[in-house]
Amino acid sequence: MLKTLLKYDLKAVFKYWWIAALSSVVLSFAGGWSISVFNSEKELPTVLYVVATILSIVAVLGIVVFSFATVIFVYSRFYKNFFTDEGYLTFTLPVKRSQLLNSKLFTSIIANMATGLVIYLDIIIVICVGVPDSLLNRENLSVLWDESFVEMVDIVGFHLVIWIVEALLLSLLFSAFTTLFVFTCITIASIIAKKAKIITAIGIYYVANSVFSTVLSMFWLFGIDFISDWINSIPLNYYGPVFSLLLLTGILFFGILCTACYSFQYWLLDRKLNLS
Repeated sequence: MLKTLLKYDLKAVFKYWWIAALSSVVLSFAGGWSISVFNSEKELPTVLYVVATILSIVAVLGIVVFSFATVIFVYSRFYKNFFTDEGYLTFTLPVKRSQLLNSKLFTSIIANMATGLVIYLDIIIVICVGVPDSLLNRENLSVLWDESFVEMVDIVGFHLVIWIVEALLLSLLFSAFTTLFVFTCITIASIIAKKAKIITAIGIYYVANSVFSTVLSMFWLFGIDFISDWINSIPLNYYGPVFSLLLLTGILFFGILCTACYSFQYWLLDRKLNLS
């Protein structure tokens, strides 16, 4: 049943997502062209610079709007499917609430990863189209990349593969945590608020996010000097296992946060949700 739920959730989210994604790609070409106009060594008409300026602004706004559009598609689907009149039908389906939650969670992670890939493609397009060879010097960058990669492999060896795997897992857990965090804010707002649930959810999110960010900022502020000194004191031949251990620590940290947040979110849906 989870497969069927996921199919309908993905269809609902990506129904308009691909239009926003395609628009951002097209605008990235326009942004790249604008940069090429500004970097041109030729004397161009003033109107061309005006058009390039306008297109560059539109391109940046387009990419930003695309990233926000994904957020809107995912969380509006969660809210509409669970906490509007549609919720009465959703929770009468012969499926577990954990399956309903898992479907929304997996859909969000897939959408976030797809959005990240498209934005990465947009950046590559802007650089390739907009930055001239004389400025970018692609040949030298290629040589530098090859030398840097070979040197890194010599230093860390097989740990480079472990880094990549751990980094991917860490990004998945981070995406899951941020999704569950917002889901929980929406759920709490829908439980405690009779009206203006969306505004209440936004308020809860910003308060909770501010507290969380403040704690992390304090930790970073007082620990940055110690961390910097510690990293600089690590011998090169220990970089591989040390950074693998650091990434593993991050994985465990966000794994614990995801587990706690998921359990709390499921408890709210299972015990506290009142659709009457």
